[in-house]
Amino acid sequence: MKTPFRLLALLATAAPWTAHGLSASTGSAAPRPFQLEALVDFPDDVVAAPRPITAADIDTMMARLVSLGVKRVTWAYYADARGGYLNPAGYTETNPYQSAFRSEWSNYGSTYRQLGNPLKVAVEAGHRHGLEVYAYYKPYETGPGMIFPTGTAEAAQWGWLDCLGGRLAWIDPFVRDHPELRIKRRTDDLPAWTQTATVRSIRLAKHDDAPTRLTAGHLQVWTSPNNHQYQRKDVKFTVTETVEPAPREVRDQQGKVLTKAGAPVRVLTLSGLALDDRFILVTTDFTGGKPDFVNSGLALMTMLDGEGREIPGTFASGGVIWGANLVDFRTKGLVFDYGWGAAPVVLDAPNDREHASVGADLPMAAADANGRQGFIAFTRGRNAYLPAALCETEPAVREFWLHNVDDILATGVDGIDLRDEGHSTHTDHPEDYGYNDVVLRQAQARPGDLRANIAAVRGDAYTAFVRACRERVKHAGKVLRYNLQIDFYRPDPPASRRLAYPANLDFQWRRWIDEGLIDGAVLRCFALPFSALWDDPVAVGMIAHCRDHGLPVVVNRYVTVPGEKLPDELRRVRADARFAGFVFYETGDYLKFGPRSGECTISYPPVEAAAHAP
Repeated sequence: MKTPFRLLALLATAAPWTAHGLSASTGSAAPRPFQLEALVDFPDDVVAAPRPITAADIDTMMARLVSLGVKRVTWAYYADARGGYLNPAGYTETNPYQSAFRSEWSNYGSTYRQLGNPLKVAVEAGHRHGLEVYAYYKPYETGPGMIFPTGTAEAAQWGWLDCLGGRLAWIDPFVRDHPELRIKRRTDDLPAWTQTATVRSIRLAKHDDAPTRLTAGHLQVWTSPNNHQYQRKDVKFTVTETVEPAPREVRDQQGKVLTKAGAPVRVLTLSGLALDDRFILVTTDFTGGKPDFVNSGLALMTMLDGEGREIPGTFASGGVIWGANLVDFRTKGLVFDYGWGAAPVVLDAPNDREHASVGADLPMAAADANGRQGFIAFTRGRNAYLPAALCETEPAVREFWLHNVDDILATGVDGIDLRDEGHSTHTDHPEDYGYNDVVLRQAQARPGDLRANIAAVRGDAYTAFVRACRERVKHAGKVLRYNLQIDFYRPDPPASRRLAYPANLDFQWRRWIDEGLIDGAVLRCFALPFSALWDDPVAVGMIAHCRDHGLPVVVNRYVTVPGEKLPDELRRVRADARFAGFVFYETGDYLKFGPRSGECTISYPPVEAAAHAP
């Protein structure tokens, strides 16, 4: 249920509400009007539109937002001044799990060519309608993790940069031209033999010791030289079934414990193999019945060489954000190391179209089973770099980021919101990244723990960027806000969010506030419940620290998580004197462009009762 924009219109005509913060100059309480903001993540709007978006469309959008009570629009910046990111123009994206989902990527390039600089067009349109317009800049978001499997025609046509099993299809041209400046993986833990070792046995571990229906007759090995159109391998093997103590604790992507260390687990060991193939997949021939062989995708399969040594590798189990229609081990390929590897895998789920109607209670609808579930795949080694996130400790990277800041300010924006979270850091092993040579030289020169030193070195470098950004923004007479991450700025970040941030980096948010580097804070929470704003010690402390320094605090809310609770949440934030505004994230969830230029609607159901509630 999507509710917010009707609520905005009613709030705009209701009795004025104020939030109170502390004056930076006097420390006294000062009234501050409660402001409603909308965030526009423009690429989402572009690819979902029925045609390229025009300046008239953006003008209509701004007018519509004003009529609904919005006072400020924050516009996500993706190399707008440089023609946008390299993208798979011509690719039509569908999602087999959502029948209504369709993205036309041909609109992306056409829109950016037509508008020239979308942010500049948005600023001019917003100002015509009396809106403030901020840029939403994510330094680490220089290539969302859109990965096309290597062997597919789509990867050959629209892939720009290699990764294990795929090619990145949506990246900033700077990343394509300087891939060595990305955040680098450690190199001290993968001996050379691991890249060429022959797989002699495969261990398949269940999350518990309960009996399984899996036997040697049901198991199949498929392989591919290039992660495309896997073929069943004509290979003989024996299967030994044992119950053993789990060597370590196993958690799923949400952090839920699947297996405690030392707990008994059932293991099937496939022996007698000699696999040198680059991509190896294990699946079954089940077409019905109740599946029972489940484990985290990072604990389900272990590859061993002839000496019984584990061969380190990367796994694929079917989960992606973009390009789901390219995931099918029979007809297309797979995406490896995507950050969702720990999600539970049901190995004995049906996995072909012929038997797709079986097993509706599986994690993914069985109607979409065709080569997308019921398997675990492996390739040797790990990605040498994160997909597209750049290393802040490289001077050339900070220079590039500041060049973007200059381009943003040249459009006439009223301010800039910085955010470190993004989609360019996706990996199943975030703890292994941040080991660029420039980082190691500085970290190794410090006494103490290397990993802690790496986090400190990188934190200092990132703060240097924030400081330089602040100087430019202040010189231009504009406002700099920061998106403070309630989920991540804590000693125990939710497991599901670790893929969205660079690990091994100290985000020195207290220092930014203490040094006066930011003019306001935007609080973001996603994995944690909305109530964390009131009952989570990290969130409460973060808000208090901002207020102690006279910084206005606004709340950023994913409006569809869940939409039916949004009116109550908005009322609660509006009534809390600690908060100066509410950011609706994002406009695209309610926005629809019509078939003709200038046609733009924002749909909502009526919620008059919510607006008049005490």
